[in-house]
Amino acid sequence: MKKKGWLRILCNLDLFLASIALAVLTVVTFAAVIMRYVLRAPLLWQEEAQAFCQVWMIFLGASVAFRQGSIVAIEMVVDGLPPKARKIVEYLVDMIVIFTLTFLMVKSQQYIAQVFGRTHRSTPILGIPYELIYGIAPYGCALMIISYLLSKYLPSFVDKIHIGVKAEDVEEVTAQ
Repeated sequence: MKKKGWLRILCNLDLFLASIALAVLTVVTFAAVIMRYVLRAPLLWQEEAQAFCQVWMIFLGASVAFRQGSIVAIEMVVDGLPPKARKIVEYLVDMIVIFTLTFLMVKSQQYIAQVFGRTHRSTPILGIPYELIYGIAPYGCALMIISYLLSKYLPSFVDKIHIGVKAEDVEEVTAQ
């Protein structure tokens, strides 16, 4: 039983970290508004913290979206095809998604290493290394590939380990 609990936590680490990034982003933005307009003392580090949270939230949240099946799809066109053609298009889409994410993963890793790795630059006020801020991009792409493949070919595994709300639950609520 404890193994399943740790597996669920590990498999949902992206959801947890993206949620923390969203919470921190919300608090920092709210505090910045209060500081700037009420106390007339703007937070100097606000932009750096927001950029960090946004990048992490986007790349980790996209992985969660892939796992939940909340990705953009053109189902009307595919559903109108004959079954064999539909299967071929589905495999083509799989290859395009995996190729695109792999390309982004490799190129983002190269870009981060080239731009920030050699200079070891960090943000001016908080001193956060840019490698830490943008270094989540290749890992996020890898998680998106894994989440996409798991949700597509092992949906029962995803249902067992997923902590968050399922896409069907959201659709039911919005339909009512």
